[in-house]
Amino acid sequence: MELRGYQLEAVAPALRGRNTIVWLPTGAGKTRAAVHVCKQHLEGRRGRRVAVLVNKVHLVQQHLEKEFHVLKDAFRVTAVSGDNSHKCFFGQVVKRSDVVICTAQILQNALLSGEEDTHVDLTDFSLLVIDECHHTHKEAVYNKIMLNYLQCKLRGQQDLPQILGLTASPGTGGETSLKGAVEHILQICASLDTEVITSAQEHFQHLQSHVPQPRKQYDLCQERAQDPFGQRLKEIMAQIQEHMGMSGLPQDFGTQTYEQRIVELEKEAAETFCRKTRVCALYLRKYNDALLISDTVRMIDAFQCLQEFYTAERDTKDPTKRFLATTFEENKTRLLALAGDQRFENPRLRKLEEILQEHFQPLASSRGIVFTKTRQCAHSLLSWLQDTAGLCGQHIKAAVLTGAGYSNQTKRMTQNEQQDVIVQFRKGELNLLFSTSVAEEGLDIPECNIVVRYGLMTNEIAMVQAQGRARAQNSVYSILAKANSREVSRELLNENLVELMEKAISAVQAMPERDYRLKIMELQQNAVISWKVKETRNNNRRQLHDPGDVYFHCVNCNVAVCRGSDIRTVEGMHHVNINPNFRIYYTISSGKIHFERTFRDWEPGCRILCSGCSQDWGMEMIYRNVKLPILCIKNFVVATPDEKRKYKKWSSVTFPVEEFSYLEYC
Repeated sequence: MELRGYQLEAVAPALRGRNTIVWLPTGAGKTRAAVHVCKQHLEGRRGRRVAVLVNKVHLVQQHLEKEFHVLKDAFRVTAVSGDNSHKCFFGQVVKRSDVVICTAQILQNALLSGEEDTHVDLTDFSLLVIDECHHTHKEAVYNKIMLNYLQCKLRGQQDLPQILGLTASPGTGGETSLKGAVEHILQICASLDTEVITSAQEHFQHLQSHVPQPRKQYDLCQERAQDPFGQRLKEIMAQIQEHMGMSGLPQDFGTQTYEQRIVELEKEAAETFCRKTRVCALYLRKYNDALLISDTVRMIDAFQCLQEFYTAERDTKDPTKRFLATTFEENKTRLLALAGDQRFENPRLRKLEEILQEHFQPLASSRGIVFTKTRQCAHSLLSWLQDTAGLCGQHIKAAVLTGAGYSNQTKRMTQNEQQDVIVQFRKGELNLLFSTSVAEEGLDIPECNIVVRYGLMTNEIAMVQAQGRARAQNSVYSILAKANSREVSRELLNENLVELMEKAISAVQAMPERDYRLKIMELQQNAVISWKVKETRNNNRRQLHDPGDVYFHCVNCNVAVCRGSDIRTVEGMHHVNINPNFRIYYTISSGKIHFERTFRDWEPGCRILCSGCSQDWGMEMIYRNVKLPILCIKNFVVATPDEKRKYKKWSSVTFPVEEFSYLEYC
């Protein structure tokens, strides 16, 4: 494999077996350089094995097809992701492979697994390649894997794998001073047990000539001159708040701050069994969503969002919901008329239309990505494009690319759907994507020549990653935002933070080796101690209450339906109720839930709903032919002798949960 001079310079320490972070810009060929390191590593001694870790599912196949395929002639290369059966036998797959490309979560699950076919140890590998390694922090999966590694290292274990991290943007960790940014870079180095962080220094000019940088432009627009649609929504929200009869409620409708306060209010109301307040808070959040959607895309998108919500939430028995439904019905005709009035349409969309018309001429070969905040906005922008006469010609072929995770806002994309869109985009069958952050990192489309950040406010890492999607010669990186907005201010701050990051990396590279090693060891010891303290605290918290003294109440109708002693875990993660009497408290939806991927010992059944109020509770799992209801904890209020709490995650509960025993149950 032929590498360019700057690539060889960056991986030179890794080729000598040193733990290395390679810091090169997006499009500089970091992955190709990593393949070269893997090849040299495997050829150096028999019995070596490499794990290539990525943080997004679609990157598994991309790495296999675009870069690591060159190793297939000489080595056994296997790609494992959540949607194939290899992960169920991951331990076996590793034993018969020289290179395994997988998501970090699959490796972490295998490290924790007690199943012989699945389990692996870190020492089963001689080299770990960690893509987008700046994610090695806090609760990220990369960091959990590396905490395992650091504990082994500090115990004196010798046969741990070499580490090769790849990143274009370590960031500053929220720090705005050089001292703080240096500390952040050192923390990443410590987490990855890095001996050296490398970049193109001797071959910097060579790098610049091979990696084109896009031209950055600020495409600014003004606020709506008038917004009667938004004003009507705010009047309805004020009416709902008046109906609640509470003082001190926030009035800053249509802001993230308002949303945070309303989410807190809904949680407090659920925990105190105040149904009226909770229901009103849920509806106020939906109206606030509509204001944010109207501010970002079209008024009609906001109206449809509300219409769909009210259609799904019909409940004539509940007096609060009757009031809320009547309020919407009284305003619906006027809202729809305002939503269709082009005089009040969003100025951002007119600006986006100008940008797309400029770059997508009938005979041009442009390819672009418009990044937006939410799935809802991505779908709304595609709908807007299809409805806009000046853009819906044959020369723009657009699609949506969003995450595969679950959301109650909009339909998720399956991993296969994601992959299909990416392949079509790469081939040119599609030439425009409306995407959430899922496409910011790693997506390799060299011909992409226009990237638009549509009303986004993110950190310097996301800015660098999005900018790196524009890889063609003479490409453009556009910031489309309101003039004098927080988005513009944040983008300008990000530019300063990128400069600060570069200075911090240079400062770390210039540290005397002894000082650097002492600092890294100190940070590693602190990280392991902090993790152990946290684990002890979590274990103690999980012993606070006897499971028999803990009651689960439906979050909507407040009825107590089961105890903590009824709960078991399946495969360490699925929380099921094993009490046969629980069946009287829920009904099931018609038709089974369909998942794209299959599971080793179970399959999904039907969705389960509260028999009293139809609140969604979770779903059935068919585990070795036994039907068990899986409970989603956010749909319950958990009452202990000390308090009532609404939890987001099962890991936060204050009672122990035993593992499900198939033999005992049957």
